[in-house]
Amino acid sequence: MLFHKLKMNYFGRFHNKEIDLQPGINLIYGQNEAGKSTIHTFIKGMLFGIERLRGRGSASKEDLYTRYLPWDYPGAFGGSMELTIGDKTYLLKRSFHANDKSFTVTDLLTGREVDLKEGNIGELIPGMTETAFRNTVSIEQLKAHTDAELATQVRNYIANLSVAKSQEVNVAKAVSSLTELKKQLDPAQNQAALKTLKENIEDALANEEKMDQLSMQLKEMLNQEQDLKKQKEELKASQDQEAERRMEQLPAILEKYRSYQELSKQLAQLQAHEEDLNGKLERLEQTGGDIQVIKEDKAAAEELQRKLLELDKQTPEVQNKKESLGGNSRKNLALTMLPTVLFAIILVVVTSAKAYGLLLAALFIAIGIAGYVILNNKSKKAWQDLAEREEVLHKKMQALKKELDHILKKHQVADIRSLGEKQDTLLKNSYDLEYGKKQQLELERRRNELLDSRDAVYETIMKYVQYFLPAEELTPQTMQRLQEDIRLRKEKTMDRLSMLEQQLSTCSRKIDRLRWEISTLEGNEDRLMKAQQRYREMEQKLKEDAVELEAVKLALSSIQELSTQIHDSFGQELNRTVSEVISGITGHKYEDLKIDEKLGVKVGLNGAYILLDRLSAGTIDQVYFALRMAVADLLLGKDEVPLLLDDSFALYDDQRVKAALGEIAKRKQTLLFTCHKREQQLLEELGLPYHLVEL
Repeated sequence: MLFHKLKMNYFGRFHNKEIDLQPGINLIYGQNEAGKSTIHTFIKGMLFGIERLRGRGSASKEDLYTRYLPWDYPGAFGGSMELTIGDKTYLLKRSFHANDKSFTVTDLLTGREVDLKEGNIGELIPGMTETAFRNTVSIEQLKAHTDAELATQVRNYIANLSVAKSQEVNVAKAVSSLTELKKQLDPAQNQAALKTLKENIEDALANEEKMDQLSMQLKEMLNQEQDLKKQKEELKASQDQEAERRMEQLPAILEKYRSYQELSKQLAQLQAHEEDLNGKLERLEQTGGDIQVIKEDKAAAEELQRKLLELDKQTPEVQNKKESLGGNSRKNLALTMLPTVLFAIILVVVTSAKAYGLLLAALFIAIGIAGYVILNNKSKKAWQDLAEREEVLHKKMQALKKELDHILKKHQVADIRSLGEKQDTLLKNSYDLEYGKKQQLELERRRNELLDSRDAVYETIMKYVQYFLPAEELTPQTMQRLQEDIRLRKEKTMDRLSMLEQQLSTCSRKIDRLRWEISTLEGNEDRLMKAQQRYREMEQKLKEDAVELEAVKLALSSIQELSTQIHDSFGQELNRTVSEVISGITGHKYEDLKIDEKLGVKVGLNGAYILLDRLSAGTIDQVYFALRMAVADLLLGKDEVPLLLDDSFALYDDQRVKAALGEIAKRKQTLLFTCHKREQQLLEELGLPYHLVEL
């Protein structure tokens, strides 16, 4: 098996990183934090996958998923790897992301995808498991020790070859199956079940006896119930059926009596309302008047008021004109005399008071006096006309006021507004009177209906009462006597009937209880028969299991004896292989190692065997390195799996490193991860070929 090319798309710190690998030693050099452990983890992940830990494990250093999940592109968490197995070359592609897991294997020669039934790389490399890989060819820094899982796998492998002569048959699994079968055939469990079944059968037999007793009791109770029902029917038949029927109607009659009282109450209220309405109508008729007369008088008063307002508007106008004519005498004097006198004075002055000047001046004054007399006479005539008109207006207004006062006194009001209010009042009274008369008719109709309804209820109740009592009038006392009479009638038969009902109820409860107890036992006979049949079958099975148990014990004994006999021969082969490897890498200092079935190691030294933990740390590391190589060849067969060594020689001195390099140079391929130049220098000194990959 060889690794050819690694491509880390997004894995830890690497993005689209490609690494080519060659047969032989591949020296992968890089400083601390350069990514050596990341590449190592990537190879293991490509082969076996990386699972995300849950719970507390998700926060630990062991959670490789979280540790190498890329921050920037977590969805692209994955890569690919080319490798050769036998004579075929494959391309492995894997996505590690928890939400998009995938794993494909493609045969690069044919281009076909290889169908892995269980999705496990072990289907291509027999014996390759994650436990074997981790404990053999994959050695992390300062972790050369193996764990208990490897010891179990080695023991199973040896047992398979020892007993079945094939790796395809899992003898350990067969032993486990036989051991499990032995537990199943343990007679103690079946005997306990048989004892329980026997107890169940005894309980079922007791239930059968109990069911017979309950059936007899049920028959007796049913006969008793039938007898009580017969007595009850006979008691009912002896009673007056018509009286019983009527007594059952008492609640309905009492309800009718409440209706009668309610109707009487409503009738009284209606009559009181009717009396109030009649009084109101009488008052309306007494206070009523001729609405048409007051309507016409109101219209006439409003017309008189309108005319008074018009005349009242004319009076100030006439008075104003009179006042203006009273001042016309001075005005006329100013208009006539003043200009002529001024003109006369001007003529006298102009003519220097000559005779013609004085004559003209006198003429002008005479003209002015004549004009004044004419104008003044016209003003007096106009004033007299206005005075006469004012007198006429005053007389008309007096006549209108007298007529208006007559109308107001007629209706005993102070003004037209009050007359309008009185008209509205009369109109309202008229409407109220009309509506009241309609109400009067409606109340009369309702009173008649209530009387009819009350009389009908009265007749029904009195017929019922008179069936039991000699009553002439329906009163509360009559109804009390009725209820008392019916109560006494019922009490005569209630005691006997109540006793029978109580006995019937008790009998019915006992019948129900007996039927329930019997129902709980239904199917008991069928369960009894099945339990008896099961008991016989289990007795037979115990006999058969005893024979089979002896056969299982014999098979286990035979496998264990055979495994023990042959195990030593494989143990010798493992011891020999490990001794050869440790001899080579320790310069023949340690040539004899003994490996027990738990992969415990003892080292032969000076004729004695000492425990491994008494040696130096470097020697212990070398021994486990040798053990890993030997077990890898044992488990993984002839097709060597490449070694992955991650600073595995940290505890080695130069001589030990040279010896280890010489040993791994014999293998087909080794990936040696280191942060030191020592391995490269020693490879150069030893003349060993290598392929350098610098990170």
